[in-house]
Amino acid sequence: MNNIQEDHHSQKPDSFETWINERPKWLQSAARLLVDSKRMPSDAEITELARLCFKEASGAKEGFSKIVPGALAQAAQRPELRINNISGVSGVNAIKADASLAFGDTNLAVIYGANGSGKTSFSRILKQACGSRAKDELLGNVFSNEPPPAAADIELSISGKAQSVPWTLSRGVLAHLRHVHVFDTKTAQMYMGKNEATYEPSRMRFNSSLIAVCDRVSTFLKQEKKTLASKLPSTPPMLTHAVSIQWLNTIKATTKLEVIEKKCEFSKELDDERVATETALAQKDVEGRLKVIAQDRLVYKRIKDGIDSLKSALADEAIQAVITARSDANKKRNIANEEAKKVFANVALDGVGQSTWMALWKHAKEFSEKHAYPNVNFPSTGDGSRCVLCQQEFSIDGKERMDHFQVYVQGGLEADAKTAENLRDELTKRMLSLPLEPDWLIQMNQLKVSEEVAKQYMSALTLRRKAVDTADSLAAVPIFDWIPLEKTCQHISNAFDVEEKTLKELQQDGQRLKLETRLKELQSTQWLNQNKAAILEERKRLNSISTFDSAIRLTSTNALTSKSNELAKVELDAGYQERFAKELRVLGGIRLPVRPVSKQQGKGKITFGLTLQGSKSVVPAEKILSEGEIRVVALAAFLADITGSGQKSPFIFDDPISSLDQDFEEKVVTRLVALAMDRQVIIFTHRLSLLSQVESVTRKLKDQARENGLAAPVSVTVETLRKLGKDSGITAKLSLRDSKPMKAVARIKNEFLPRLKKHVDNGDADTFEREAWQTCSEFRILVEKCIESVLLNDVLVRFRRDIQTKGRLSKLTKIEQSDCDLIDDLMTRYSVFEHSQSDELPAPCPDLQQIEHDVDALSSWINAF
Repeated sequence: MNNIQEDHHSQKPDSFETWINERPKWLQSAARLLVDSKRMPSDAEITELARLCFKEASGAKEGFSKIVPGALAQAAQRPELRINNISGVSGVNAIKADASLAFGDTNLAVIYGANGSGKTSFSRILKQACGSRAKDELLGNVFSNEPPPAAADIELSISGKAQSVPWTLSRGVLAHLRHVHVFDTKTAQMYMGKNEATYEPSRMRFNSSLIAVCDRVSTFLKQEKKTLASKLPSTPPMLTHAVSIQWLNTIKATTKLEVIEKKCEFSKELDDERVATETALAQKDVEGRLKVIAQDRLVYKRIKDGIDSLKSALADEAIQAVITARSDANKKRNIANEEAKKVFANVALDGVGQSTWMALWKHAKEFSEKHAYPNVNFPSTGDGSRCVLCQQEFSIDGKERMDHFQVYVQGGLEADAKTAENLRDELTKRMLSLPLEPDWLIQMNQLKVSEEVAKQYMSALTLRRKAVDTADSLAAVPIFDWIPLEKTCQHISNAFDVEEKTLKELQQDGQRLKLETRLKELQSTQWLNQNKAAILEERKRLNSISTFDSAIRLTSTNALTSKSNELAKVELDAGYQERFAKELRVLGGIRLPVRPVSKQQGKGKITFGLTLQGSKSVVPAEKILSEGEIRVVALAAFLADITGSGQKSPFIFDDPISSLDQDFEEKVVTRLVALAMDRQVIIFTHRLSLLSQVESVTRKLKDQARENGLAAPVSVTVETLRKLGKDSGITAKLSLRDSKPMKAVARIKNEFLPRLKKHVDNGDADTFEREAWQTCSEFRILVEKCIESVLLNDVLVRFRRDIQTKGRLSKLTKIEQSDCDLIDDLMTRYSVFEHSQSDELPAPCPDLQQIEHDVDALSSWINAF
């Protein structure tokens, strides 16, 4: 199935090969497979061809093959075939177990046997193995309790190489023998009716094979297509007439994915509208519901404001401001404390400069400037000034200490620290406390947030709020995602808006029907959204079905059928007509008013019917012609059909001269012998006259060839079948009466006489007399045959109507009186053993020495003559 490599040594393609390579690519691959394998594809190969067909329908251009130019003509040539013998027969009628039958090494074999000798059984084996259309039923030995299955070994010679092929009835036709053709009574009957042509020219045969492959691939694809059942769920009955559902009913393989995506889109807003519409349509007290919505809005607003306050208070900016203020206050306080340490390092009391002391300093300043020393900047350390706290007069050290204290306090560090600390405290106060958990859960419940999720929110908010008091950077504060809460709030707000809008619309005249229609559209869109995956799968299925349909169209046989009909008209129809006329003329039926008429039967098949020429009625030819004429016409039709192939396939004829008169019989025998000049011909017969005719024709051809210095064009092999007891199919030598004189004399001398002598030596008188009597009778018939074949040189022969004189008559001049006397003497002496005698003069017991003497005398005479 892989791409073929170009064969640079291949021939140029003929017109038929060019036409084949213009067919669909998968079919070109099928053609290549037929050429390479020389057989019909297996089921597995049909599956692979179906895959290629589907692949081509999908748009693939690579992965196919085609036939090599000239390969078709080469594949059409069959190897030379011969059937050598049948052996190891079992389970076939009454044929003896392990029987065998050889067909010799000549092109012409005659299997002669009387009725019941097994001849028909051997012919039936060949018909079954060859697949003859007129094959007979093959039975086992009906007298056996458990007959074995029918089987045999058939030795073939293919292109000169012998091989034994086992055959069983269950196995059926042997591939090597499927082109062997059989003619018998049933075949003759078939050709007299409407008969489909057996022979197809190689191109027609190849085309017929492609048609069969197309049919099998088409069947496979159709079966695969049936497996692609829709998995779309049933549409709710109430939505059947919705626009969205109507669109779904029109979806095709070509529907774009973007269209499906858009049609199946169902946003949160649409779902809110659906819920609101369903609620509105179910609402009986519209005015009351609008009041409830207004009240719910107030509750919702309080919750929303609380959430917004928390979001604002715990926003990154607010938290960053607190962290920054705390850091700044700590920094400035540290600086002020460091400076204070320098100012108050040597004071006698601890704690000077700290917050309590600073408060005391502040109040002392206020007392001094308002009461003790008005209009004098604190501290007043002039002459005579006293400490406003202890009211003692300042010493020099006291004045210096008070001045240092004032410098520190007025230096700004303490003020900066105080300012930063005030900002820190103010920002910290702005950080709202979180609501209590029970209150939070109630609020979340009103927002339709589950308790579990609400607790998760509270836990996350608590962690964030606690981190504000201690974190030294924003990165150290856990993040809280406000988006879900905001979406929940927005959803509730939208739901209020949609429901309120819908209810207000519902209060207007004629709006209910519009809302109901709108609701169905929303519900159908929701259904599409819910089944989007199934819809996409349905599109995929439709796409596969479309590809299967395209693939099935690629298996159409219309072009192949037209080509077969075209080839049939040129190669088969006209050729068959001409060949039939020629065969009928050769068989002596030139005067029979019969001609074949063809009829197209579809897909390149042609049938032929034999009709009467000039007939004014529609009476079939087989009802007008005699039995013998029917036989000749059928044989002509058979030969015209088969010989057109130009192939040298073997022929098998089973009693071909049945019902023929002498004239037709001679013509048929002559034609069969002519066929054997270039192919193997096997004839089964129970008529000795046919055997005689065959030998006569072959002898005549041999004589003609000898006169021209040529080899004999055809020789005949004769096998005789006998029946002994219940067993048939036993091969035996031809009877002395049917053998040639010299062979018959030799058998008497080499077989019969030694056996008689043995009986004499054993003193077995009874057996000797019985066999001697039979030998004398056979010898008497042999003398008669010598008169035909030797004395009269076959000028006149029994069972032959004509008298042959050419090249023979002159030999009669050799006859002398002594020849006649010898023959007369032998005929007289041995007639008593062939004909019945009177009781008064019974025939004497044969004398062995006399028989030996007479046999020697006859043998010497034949050689001398």
